[in-house]
Amino acid sequence: MAHSNATPAPKPPPADDLIIEEVADDTPFDIEPEKRRVKTEKQDLPVETLVSWVNRGKLNLQPDFQRNFVWNSGKASRLVESLLLAIPIPVIYVAEEANRTYSVVDGQQRLTSICAFINGAFPNGQKFKLSGLQVLKDLNRKAFTDLPVELQEEMLNFILRLIVIEKDSDPDVKFEVFERLNLGAEKLNDQEVRNCVYRGNYNELLRSLAQNEFLLRILQSKEPHSRMADRQLVLRFFAMWRNTPQHYKGPAKRFLNTEMERHRQLSEAAQTEMRQVFEKSIEMAYAVFQEKAFRRYYLGNAYNPNGTWEKSRLNVALWDTILYTFSQYELPQILPIKDHIREAFLDLLTHDKKFVEYISTSTDRSDRIQYRAQTWGARLARLIDLPTGEPRTYARDFKQRLLDQHPTCHVCWKPIEELDDAVIAHVTDYWREPKQIPENARLDHRFCHRVRQKPSS
Repeated sequence: MAHSNATPAPKPPPADDLIIEEVADDTPFDIEPEKRRVKTEKQDLPVETLVSWVNRGKLNLQPDFQRNFVWNSGKASRLVESLLLAIPIPVIYVAEEANRTYSVVDGQQRLTSICAFINGAFPNGQKFKLSGLQVLKDLNRKAFTDLPVELQEEMLNFILRLIVIEKDSDPDVKFEVFERLNLGAEKLNDQEVRNCVYRGNYNELLRSLAQNEFLLRILQSKEPHSRMADRQLVLRFFAMWRNTPQHYKGPAKRFLNTEMERHRQLSEAAQTEMRQVFEKSIEMAYAVFQEKAFRRYYLGNAYNPNGTWEKSRLNVALWDTILYTFSQYELPQILPIKDHIREAFLDLLTHDKKFVEYISTSTDRSDRIQYRAQTWGARLARLIDLPTGEPRTYARDFKQRLLDQHPTCHVCWKPIEELDDAVIAHVTDYWREPKQIPENARLDHRFCHRVRQKPSS
């Protein structure tokens, strides 16, 4: 049989291979002239002071947004050798926190190496002895305590320059600074920067919800995304839920920044409400669409009438649209009509060219966000308002039985390869009516069904 049950399910992509299909929003921030400069302070401090700060918890080498320590002992040893040779070290950037502590923004690997040598061990507990030195070869295999006292003093007194980004800098300007400071390292993405700039329990809520079982199933992953792509999706949902599409104001980067800035410290009641609304909404999405949730469906054509689903690419426009509309309802309203909803969504992607365009290009424009929410929201509302006295539609398993019995389109007489590409056809679209008429049921490709419905010219 040439349908979906005949082929094995594709292997889920690794979590970090998740592609977020989103058009870059390069709209500049509109920042008042007097706020356009970030507030910074220069400090020249001896290594001994910085090591003391780290050991006392005043300087955080491993904030949430930073990578783990990745340098090997050879690279760390060469940095120590540079200090002993009085070679200047690049400037280190730190962010001032509300409690007068500091977090490293750029220079984490360097500072960790210096502290590890003086403290005697790397973060993983491995003892740190110098290795691979090409100039001070006689120091190879020596720990800090093995060095002559004068060399210890030279290293402890070595001056490092810090640029402190002050805590009361304008958030938008501070965000831009953080974006640009990964010197020689992999650039932080927007959510990793937010995780650094907007500290508070909102971050903890996003981290927790990224582990939601239904979200992980939709992302086809066993663990949260290492680059926080999932947390940004959850943040987008909350920003849209709180403000509504009608009050969206771009650019999207600022929209999300503002959401976290204003609500970085959430009350317990707010956290509970937000957790509940996200968990019910994502459960609805999975119940209706399973692993196809927030993916594009592409209609077939005359050459190949079989439609296809996007596999690893998640469409952010659909995420915003579907999850926001689901948040307006409760599970008992959605679960009994999940097959209806799936069919209505596929019909929308089949017939509404404007909707398809608006999930494909310039997706973060306010008019497009509003159109998507209004159009899909109206369809969903009509389905929920249908009479409840009788079964509303053929269940999905009924369509599967038809496909098993006769997996051929009644228009083009070619095999139907995907269950979602099969339309149960009779006088009216079956999913619009409250009654079932099994005797009239037959299967068409969505493309063929659409062509057959068009009036002849």
